[in-house]
Amino acid sequence: MLALLLVLALSAPAEPAAPYLERYFDMYPSRATEAGRHDLDTRFEDFSPERLEAWIAFNRSEEGRLASALGGNLSRDDRLDAELLLRRVRWELDELATRDRPRRDPLFWTGILGNATVFLLVRDDRPLPERLDAALARTRLLPRLCEQAHDALSTTPPELVAPELVRIAAGQARATARFYREGFPVLYSGNRAASAAEASRAAGAELERLAGFLDELAKRATGSPRLRSGYAAALEIATGEKDPDAVLTRAVKALAAKRDEAAAFGRSVWKRYFPDSEAPRDDRDLLRRLFARVSADRAKTVEEFVEDYRKQVAALDAYLHAHPIVTLPDPLTLFVDSSPGYFVGQSVGGVYAAGPYAPDAKTLWFLPTPPDSASPAEKDAFFRDFNHHFNVMITPHEILPGHYLQLKVAAHLPRKVRALFADGVYVEGWGTFSERLMLDLGWGDPLDRLAHLKKQIENIARAIVDVRVHTKEMPREEVLRFVKEDALQDEQFASNMWARAITTPTQITTYWLGYEEIRALYADARSARGAGFRLKDFMDTMLSDGGVPVAKYREKILPAKR
Repeated sequence: MLALLLVLALSAPAEPAAPYLERYFDMYPSRATEAGRHDLDTRFEDFSPERLEAWIAFNRSEEGRLASALGGNLSRDDRLDAELLLRRVRWELDELATRDRPRRDPLFWTGILGNATVFLLVRDDRPLPERLDAALARTRLLPRLCEQAHDALSTTPPELVAPELVRIAAGQARATARFYREGFPVLYSGNRAASAAEASRAAGAELERLAGFLDELAKRATGSPRLRSGYAAALEIATGEKDPDAVLTRAVKALAAKRDEAAAFGRSVWKRYFPDSEAPRDDRDLLRRLFARVSADRAKTVEEFVEDYRKQVAALDAYLHAHPIVTLPDPLTLFVDSSPGYFVGQSVGGVYAAGPYAPDAKTLWFLPTPPDSASPAEKDAFFRDFNHHFNVMITPHEILPGHYLQLKVAAHLPRKVRALFADGVYVEGWGTFSERLMLDLGWGDPLDRLAHLKKQIENIARAIVDVRVHTKEMPREEVLRFVKEDALQDEQFASNMWARAITTPTQITTYWLGYEEIRALYADARSARGAGFRLKDFMDTMLSDGGVPVAKYREKILPAKR
């Protein structure tokens, strides 16, 4: 399939979204670099009030143009692109005009500042000297964005700024400052060394100045991080769900059902792991004991942790090559390691997929690891949560047949908008579906399935927390209690869930919503095809259009009968 996509890419005409993408990358040059496009590598975001106003006006114009076009006679491909593009336009308007994030949320600024040079430094899709020159040019522009952030936030009334977000942003600014002071200069030698040192000092100083300003702002800020009445519109743009209360009702019911499923499975395997004791009668006690057993198998060092993941990737790749499950692109262009040491202070863990402008570049999987400064107890707590069985079940989510494969195929599609503005429900739903599918097909053992069931309970809890935080005034203390007691998660995941809910509203609903949609489509396709169902056909088709909503795949796989 990948070979066919490459042929199509070479012969495809310019996509209808191209004019918007040019303006988008002009506004966000660092995102062009992330996408594998390098003609803007020496530029950096400029969010002057005039540019922001012009960008908002352009998006308003595009919203009308796209809505009008969708009312006409478009081909299926053009319609899919226009719908994704319209969603992106509406998200830009929601963030910049409705929520006014540049003036009210410092994370708008610190997120971009933190990613300014990451993709230039970690990707190998250009020669290193060229990437270092571009990173240096961009570093010289960081002070301008720091100043623009200060100016935008300093005129906002304190009651419109949430202190929780400001404190998180201050920490991000300091971490980025440390990287530019300590990590960035060591990458340069020879003629570049002096210039890099000078640019690093200037960037680090302005980032520290911004962090100090944010510290003072946090003392005055009295606003809320909750979207409240704006949550419904944001949720619809991000997920297509129109009624937050309906999502909440479904999620509460799903959480109870998933706990029941986990407990029933746990009872079926209890004697295998606790042969000398009877299973607790209370389901929550039972699951706590089982989840503790899952976490007992864990790494003791970062090196052992990384090696475990490398073994999982190799074994999973071999397993998928030996079974007719999905078409794989060969060779596997994946690099697995901990984050490079020069990113001192910064967190750059995650999957760095090849972008649609450089689809053959390596995908980088930088594993999350505890900081060097962590105490022995903190490191052990980290490895307890990210234990061996978690690693086994999450590798299909992140790599095969999950995000690595999903994003690699999308990057080779002729329509770049499918990779750039992918539907989040489809993206995270596919990863979560991949976890369960591989376990159902024989990948992993009962403890790996228990780790998956714990993760599914967490995913449902994420949707509940997101809706309740933003529409029901759920306080942080109640979030932590609910996540630990009702969702049976550990302290680290409970704290992280509060932070995710207030910093990335709506996004954390996509894991459960997407899994439910794709799992239902999978079940319906198997029922409709009967003996004629072929898993590989289903999987390949679910990747063939890139990051479009699951409903579009349903139309393709199960077309309505006439």
